[in-house]
Amino acid sequence: MMLQFSEVVKVFEELEKVSSGNKMRVILASFFKNCPLKSIDKVAYFSLGQIASKYEDINTGMADKMVVKAIASASKNSEEVITNYYKKSGDIGETAEHFIGNVKSKLSVDAVFDQFHKIAKLSGAGSQYKKIILLSDLLKNCSSKEAKYVTKIILGTLRLGVGDMTVLDSLAITFTGKKENKKILEHAYNICPDVGVIAKTIASKGIKGIKSIDVVLGRPIQMMLAQRISNIQIIKEKIPGKIAAEEKYDGERVQIHISGKKIVLFSRRLENTTHQFPDIVRELKKTIKTKNCIIEGEIVPIDPKGNLLPFQTLMQRKRKYEVEKYTKKVPICVYLFDILFLNNKSFLRRNYLERREALEKIVKESKIVQLAKQTICNDIECVEEFFNKSLERGCEGILAKSCATDSVYQAGTRGWNWIKWKREYSKELIDTFDLVVVGAFHGRGRRSGKYGALLCAVYNDEQDQFETLCKLGSGFTDVQLAELPKKMKQYVVSKKPARVIANKDMNPDVWFEPKVVVEVLGAEITRSPMHTCAEKEGRGFALRFPRLVRYRPDKKPEQATTAREIKNLSIA
Repeated sequence: MMLQFSEVVKVFEELEKVSSGNKMRVILASFFKNCPLKSIDKVAYFSLGQIASKYEDINTGMADKMVVKAIASASKNSEEVITNYYKKSGDIGETAEHFIGNVKSKLSVDAVFDQFHKIAKLSGAGSQYKKIILLSDLLKNCSSKEAKYVTKIILGTLRLGVGDMTVLDSLAITFTGKKENKKILEHAYNICPDVGVIAKTIASKGIKGIKSIDVVLGRPIQMMLAQRISNIQIIKEKIPGKIAAEEKYDGERVQIHISGKKIVLFSRRLENTTHQFPDIVRELKKTIKTKNCIIEGEIVPIDPKGNLLPFQTLMQRKRKYEVEKYTKKVPICVYLFDILFLNNKSFLRRNYLERREALEKIVKESKIVQLAKQTICNDIECVEEFFNKSLERGCEGILAKSCATDSVYQAGTRGWNWIKWKREYSKELIDTFDLVVVGAFHGRGRRSGKYGALLCAVYNDEQDQFETLCKLGSGFTDVQLAELPKKMKQYVVSKKPARVIANKDMNPDVWFEPKVVVEVLGAEITRSPMHTCAEKEGRGFALRFPRLVRYRPDKKPEQATTAREIKNLSIA
């Protein structure tokens, strides 16, 4: 049975009208139930506004102007007419819907998916023209509503409010009858962060198939996260045995997949960043002595003498062009600290000391590739001494790691096997948090015509929702303030996203799909009736005196500070 794209469109229209995350799950679950096995992975991708998993780095490579040309070609209108309408509406989907749709569509989901991938594969001279023709051909066979969603997916601007965890919840409900089984799917997703693979596996092989999902070289694993604490003494309480105190670097975390001569680097967001670090790739070929492995490290900028430099320096390496030029301008070092896979065997269930020993055996250190510096401690005084030395070296703190027999690698989990202790934590009432931008308030006076403040939220990883913590209006430069509306434009939505939980009296002028993460410095956590973080009896936690430190493009919204962390840190 071929699934018609028109059926998917009906579901999308329904989802756009929903403001409840639970209702959204019910709608998706109902649809997945009747979805043909051949198409269920494609529907899972489409519901996220994607045509493949993020790590596959498959993009259509089309910009607004190219889509406008395709709409003009398919509708036999001039580009000027299409452009003028688009400028007024501000929505490419609405524009396509207005001009396309003189046919009764018989498009299948598979046909649309295949056409998207044909477009994505085109590159080189003349590829832009060919992409426009392929999209035009697709639009000629679309109904008005189908054209709306085709153009939004092709540009990556579909905003249904569905997240990866929403899809996993829905699949658990559909194929196991219990939302609680999402934990099993989530564990598999942490090892295989591909909703398409998860959807197809649960639909064809059930829970048994999901439990058998394992590490695959070339497919990134969700990175393990560390707990934060309010007092360094808690480290010993949570890790009663030996503690590995390891330097925590202020850089970009990287997961490195090596298979023979092929090396692929993945960021914390699981994006392929190999092209940004050709110097790292070249050096790894010389220094890693094994056939295949998956190792993790932190890329940090260094000066000519090898001293650590601030994270902001590394941001200059975030570029598509002149990459080699910047390898010389901004030298870097990767500090390796873990191994997840070696010689075709998963190391996720090995304890920390076994993993560290295996890592040390395959690494021949150089100026560019080094092992993370560490020491094994029996008491908290040793940990604190190492912490102070790490600060002197320019690190942002330390990671305290359990050396117990059960100190396994907890993919995608913020467990107590790793605890972070940073410079900020040693200062009274000062801490930094990674928050998700979910709304904005128009500015007044000097900020008139700009955003005056952003509404920021934490992530509730138990409920898969974003709960507000503060209004952020300090720490922005004039340039950053001027750029904010343009920077956030692509994430603007017409109403509060279903996964955002906000007080009914908290009404920002603009709502955003939760996509952008910012690091924020705060002075105190208190209870407030205006915010919903870990809300209890109508009062949530709120962050007082928040100030922007920097943007965190390396983090996904689901990797932000959690509501549970705020609750644990709070003294309110």
